[in-house]
Amino acid sequence: MRIPLPEDSLLQNGLYRLGPLVGTGGFSLTYRATQSALQLPVAIKEFFPTGCTRDPETLEIKPGSSWDQASFDAALDLFQKEGSTIERFQHHNIVRVHGQFKEHASAYLVEELLLGETLGEGLARAGTMPQTQALQVAQQVGLGLVVVHAGGLIHSDIKPDNLFWTVEDRYVILDFGVSRGYLSERAARESMAAVSPGYSPPEQYERGITLTPAADVYALAATLYHLLVGYPPVDARRRMKGEKLTAIRSLNDTVGADIEAAVFAGLSLDPKRRPSSMRKMMSALGLETAATAHHEKPREFGLHAEKSAHAAGVAALALHKPRLYSAGKDGRICVWSWPDLEQLGSLPAHLGPVNALAVSPDGGYLASGSASGEVKLWDSVQGVTLHTLVASGPAVQRLCFHPDGGFLIASFIDGTCSMLGPNLPAPQRWMAHKGAVNGLDTSPDGLQLATVADDKTLNIWRLPDARYLRSLHGHEKIVQSVRFSPDGRLLLTGSNDLSARLWDLSSGQELRHLKGHRGMVWDAAFTASPDAVVTVSADKCLRGFRVDSGRPFVTSEAHDGWTRALTTDWDEPLVATGGADGWVRVWVLPEP
Repeated sequence: MRIPLPEDSLLQNGLYRLGPLVGTGGFSLTYRATQSALQLPVAIKEFFPTGCTRDPETLEIKPGSSWDQASFDAALDLFQKEGSTIERFQHHNIVRVHGQFKEHASAYLVEELLLGETLGEGLARAGTMPQTQALQVAQQVGLGLVVVHAGGLIHSDIKPDNLFWTVEDRYVILDFGVSRGYLSERAARESMAAVSPGYSPPEQYERGITLTPAADVYALAATLYHLLVGYPPVDARRRMKGEKLTAIRSLNDTVGADIEAAVFAGLSLDPKRRPSSMRKMMSALGLETAATAHHEKPREFGLHAEKSAHAAGVAALALHKPRLYSAGKDGRICVWSWPDLEQLGSLPAHLGPVNALAVSPDGGYLASGSASGEVKLWDSVQGVTLHTLVASGPAVQRLCFHPDGGFLIASFIDGTCSMLGPNLPAPQRWMAHKGAVNGLDTSPDGLQLATVADDKTLNIWRLPDARYLRSLHGHEKIVQSVRFSPDGRLLLTGSNDLSARLWDLSSGQELRHLKGHRGMVWDAAFTASPDAVVTVSADKCLRGFRVDSGRPFVTSEAHDGWTRALTTDWDEPLVATGGADGWVRVWVLPEP
């Protein structure tokens, strides 16, 4: 008997707290859980094959029954590899994996927590589906399986209990834990026989057989049969002995002859007589096979206001209500009312492009930094220069004020950072990274500084002495931006690897890997909603991501060209962007 971990168990040094057991499979147990001090809801899948046991004292999983240590280790390795593969999938019909870890001599996958019910539960509650709804299931699940197969993986356990119907009317593929994946002889040789009677094709009952996409074609056809008639088809082994399938149309008068024929073709006992790919199965059902096919129109940001601001592009924005400041390659700073963008002023700030802006916590001072290395301090109301803090040098990349307003911190293209201010005895400069320091931010309490750079790292420093504390690694390419959350517990980064990442500061763990952009992510920011963050990218788009699931929920083409500058209102659902087209725009963020 597989004994689950007790509720309130802590994993990964307290990063995860387990709730109740919510699912069981042949290879795993699934728990509801919360992640980090933010109590982010997640599901955690524990590798725990049937026949194995848990040591009551150490809580470690021990091989048992037909499992020896070698077969257990091989299956555990496959479970982790499949987790890594699924983690790369970014599809609305595939359960999202946030990460994985090892503990208790086993492995754990951290997945999005879905709200709704499985199709198995829905069938038990509401009975059979009409053809129209069953084809909606096939449309979404089929597209998800196309992605799975393109990743070199066979799910091998498609059935109503492994398909989840969410409250937003999305069908999501679950439980890859019994997959005999990777289309390789090694995977087939090392995996244990795993079947679901009625849904598994005959070849899946044979050891040592390498499964192909035709196995999932059979399972999806069997699932459609169940949805349409109310029970699964006769098990493949009994069919091999001559037992026949009941005609679908005799039990469901909404089903057309062409759909019945397509389902029966998918249920062919000979894999060579089935559609050889999921796309061919979908075509036989009359469904769309394009990767973009989806039943929902993507949500968009609402446009609140827009103004043409800077020739050749907007590079920086800074907000201190009721004013928004913009700067660009024309060397000017413009002042706008927030959020309606009535122009309040414009001034020539630098001889070359302005790369960075920052406004002091009290709103009284504005700092600007240029491509020529000049850093100036301004009276933000009068628009007059108070001090030139740096006359020239390496290009300025980013600026931020310390929360107490006593000094300014600048980052430069040569890998250095500097503390600047008219009240400091002398500027304090240090080498922070190997490569341009593209982003920096101070924690709300003023005790820490975060910096990111071309060297792909996120460094944490103690303030005010700039003592190095630690580095966080995860991005695969240049990191462009970093920001602290309003409460100081999280960090958000954007990178050239087309993603943004959310980090837990206390543990240094990556909480979410936010994917969806088709170009480098210039900036990422927290919003007035604790459930949403926003990003801007070289792909022209502004996107909003849910923090809990890590999924994008809203997107708009923000500018005609790269979208680089970003700032948010922490009190209202408003976001400002600036891009290559020289416009500043204010957007309304929908509810996540």
